Amino acid sequence: MSESRRRRRGGRSEVAVKRLTLCIVLAVLAAFAALALAPASARATSMTKPEKQMLALINHTRAKHGLHKLKMVNTLERASRSHSREMVSRAYFSHSSFNGESFGARLIRFGYTTSGCTRWTVGEDIACGYGPGATVKAIFRAWWHSPAHRRVILTKSFRNVGIGRATGTVRGISGMVFFTLDCGARTR
Repeated sequence: MSESRRRRRGGRSEVAVKRLTLCIVLAVLAAFAALALAPASARATSMTKPEKQMLALINHTRAKHGLHKLKMVNTLERASRSHSREMVSRAYFSHSSFNGESFGARLIRFGYTTSGCTRWTVGEDIACGYGPGATVKAIFRAWWHSPAHRRVILTKSFRNVGIGRATGTVRGISGMVFFTLDCGARTR
């Protein structure tokens, strides 16, 4: 085989490898772009063990009262977790966000929207504690013994839930635990 033929063949294989590499890079970039552009509600969130335990307690109680179990929804999960984390980091306790945004506006901002709904309803419970008062069971009991908090847990129309738990040091008290329970229902 002549030298010029080898060079052409070698040149062709180099071009083929470069094209293949370019195709792979473009496919990876397209996958990342699709993930970044995916609706926030489509992005998966995994619940922590204490959040799962709280959901189990709430659904067990709802079942005992003849109500539907609540289903975790990513938008509510991310909103509730974000709120709990914000309360820890900003050392405050309120249904409103630190900037004054209402909990309903926060849920909409995280993607639990009213758009296309004929009916949209939400409710929220928050709690904080430390030591023995910060266990999942202690927080649930506190909510259960408060008529306003119990009303959120037992709202018949609710179908969706997000539970967020965050821990940290707040105003010199270490091991503080904050829970946010966001419930809702949307009818399209």
